[in-house]
Amino acid sequence: MTYTPFEVRVLPLFFYYIALSILGIVMTIRMYYKWRDRKVNPPLYLSIVFLFLTAALIMLTIGLAEAVIAGYYMEVYRFSLPFSYGMVIIADIFLFKFVIELLDKGKKVFIPLIILGLIIFIMLFLPWNWWGVPPEDYAGHLNIRLYSTLSLVLYSYVVYILIARTSLKAAKATQDATAKLGLKLLFYAMICMILFFLMFIGDTLMILFGHPGYSEFVYIAWIFAILFYIFSYISLVMPKWVLKRIGK
Repeated sequence: MTYTPFEVRVLPLFFYYIALSILGIVMTIRMYYKWRDRKVNPPLYLSIVFLFLTAALIMLTIGLAEAVIAGYYMEVYRFSLPFSYGMVIIADIFLFKFVIELLDKGKKVFIPLIILGLIIFIMLFLPWNWWGVPPEDYAGHLNIRLYSTLSLVLYSYVVYILIARTSLKAAKATQDATAKLGLKLLFYAMICMILFFLMFIGDTLMILFGHPGYSEFVYIAWIFAILFYIFSYISLVMPKWVLKRIGK
């Protein structure tokens, strides 16, 4: 089996991932401490969401580190792709659980959502995805990568759209200024995750038109992911400087 050579143009993305991983760790720890202080469920579930998204980032960084050192995209890199996508699936499930605890809505669809998520999770790890393998190595063989990726994106979009719609409805229904802002920020967080996947779709389209991959869309995608961290964190924690602005 052959390996795709690592390209120097991807090196800035490696350092970008390192910086984002550190920020993700910081945000996860801060949310964990908020849960430890409050001892209520919503901060716990949101800290778990942050944990799995950060794990996805760290694994992507490790996979790229192997490519930087070896000069080729090898086994660790190949494992890092389905692992990271799987972490996103688990993060989606806990994100929906977070909203159930926060708004007391969506309980009926939670179990079907878990079952569907687990099916997609298993699908991502099947050998016929050929993650990171040069196309010439699996030419003529079964390839389900397109279906796995589409399933992941559609599943995530369903979760984010459901949460966005629920939080926006709740924001319109409440008269409390603090709760209204928190729900609007949660809505913005979901929009950021929708845009996160949209950027990866953009990168995929670039590949179809001859681009080697890891385009500018990947950099922008993870900016939206960090905005998700920030918006969702503020929506739940409501720092003092935010409360002062509401008071004004």
